[in-house]
Amino acid sequence: MDDLTAIRELLSEPPISPEAAAAGRDRLAAAFSDTSRQTPLRSVQMTDETPPGPVRKDRRAATRTARRTALGVGLLGAAAAVTLLITSGTLAGGPGTGPATVVASDRPVRALTAQQVLLAAATSAARTPAEGANWVRGAVSGNQRVEPGGRYTLELTSSTEMWVSPVPGKPIWFIRQDLGTRPATPRDEEVWRAAGSPTSWVYPGPGGKPDKAGSVTLRSGPGEPVATRDGTGKLSVALLGKPMSRATLSKLPTTPDGLRDYLKPVITKRYGAEAADVDMDAELYETGVRVIMDLPVPPEVRAAAYRMLASLPGVTADGEVTDPLGRTGQAVSLRHSTGEYRLIMDTVTGQPLASVSTIKDKGGEARSYTAIKRAGWTDDEPELPARRRGSEAPPA
Repeated sequence: MDDLTAIRELLSEPPISPEAAAAGRDRLAAAFSDTSRQTPLRSVQMTDETPPGPVRKDRRAATRTARRTALGVGLLGAAAAVTLLITSGTLAGGPGTGPATVVASDRPVRALTAQQVLLAAATSAARTPAEGANWVRGAVSGNQRVEPGGRYTLELTSSTEMWVSPVPGKPIWFIRQDLGTRPATPRDEEVWRAAGSPTSWVYPGPGGKPDKAGSVTLRSGPGEPVATRDGTGKLSVALLGKPMSRATLSKLPTTPDGLRDYLKPVITKRYGAEAADVDMDAELYETGVRVIMDLPVPPEVRAAAYRMLASLPGVTADGEVTDPLGRTGQAVSLRHSTGEYRLIMDTVTGQPLASVSTIKDKGGEARSYTAIKRAGWTDDEPELPARRRGSEAPPA
């Protein structure tokens, strides 16, 4: 199914019946006549903490809200738009509740499928502007780890920025900062307080002794930001161990079949002798998400990655969810025996919001995530911290 077919099917809902429309108008009139019983209708929109490029945040939010409103009118029809009922204050359930259902009058609109969500994101991604002095990707990542004594789980967070110029020989900058470590859940916080509320945790290195080389210390407070300069002119980014230069990224396939054929040998080489036991569809899903989330690929390549995900078996729609930064977006997931991989996106802009992995281990679950705060082309230049390091070699 191509994008236009999916959209055509999505917008082909039959018109609402006159009886339902009349009943809706009556309920609406009654609500307006009794203001003491009105329930505020909260608008649902995604907010970007750091909008890409020079576009102002308030203009982007207003434009996005208007476009979502227009889409809602198209889905429900004019009469249904008049009688829209939001039964729980949002347009969809929270994480893990399954596909969202918007109720208009007495007839629910069918939920979006994973394929429809991904194809809509692909169509939007293909129209993303690709002009500017730099491509920037800013993200917040979180990982969970059991504290050294095994009593509770910690969540480590960090921020990263990558600045890439299309100009050959211009340095590439990576800016990273540890944001701190804290108990992962309210239950973990209770145990942490009972343990004396420590502010640092030391994980032993080789030999099992905290003072040995290789030990790792986590702290509750943020660390100092560090900028790493790649002055060689080679993109210090890899996909499953394969270096991805500027030239390589610009030549990636722009069709889902072509991208799938390109990624399969990369995945196979990554696992070597164990490749025969690899679930190729699951690996294609994870690798496709990395292409969408992490790499400065052309818009057509990102669209191809979305379309490749739409073609994979086992990918399901989770409806509208909240990402780790509190933003709402449409989510799809691939579940397997050891956990779940979820991708959250803004289908209106085609921008990925976050990827969340939940892995089952020893009777528990460990979650890791990457949330994109800013991604795209801009005329801005990086604000570099005082602490810097990296290669100063001339371009190869």
